[in-house]
Amino acid sequence: MTTKVGKMKLDKMQQAMLKSYLRSALAAVVAVMATIDFTWRDVLKAFVAALIPPVIRWLDPKDRAFGRTTSSR
Repeated sequence: MTTKVGKMKLDKMQQAMLKSYLRSALAAVVAVMATIDFTWRDVLKAFVAALIPPVIRWLDPKDRAFGRTTSSR
């Protein structure tokens, strides 16, 4: 099943990766903003840091959700 996002079509694995990133980004940004004394640069860093968990899962070929070998299933 594919979903259109703007002009992009996302398959199930890509949707799962996007949802994972959005969850990580939300948690990271909320944590930064909860410090009260933050800059917008800190928020940008949180968005970048939120990329780490989905990328680690993608790099793991044993990850059943969206490891690199999942697309061959």
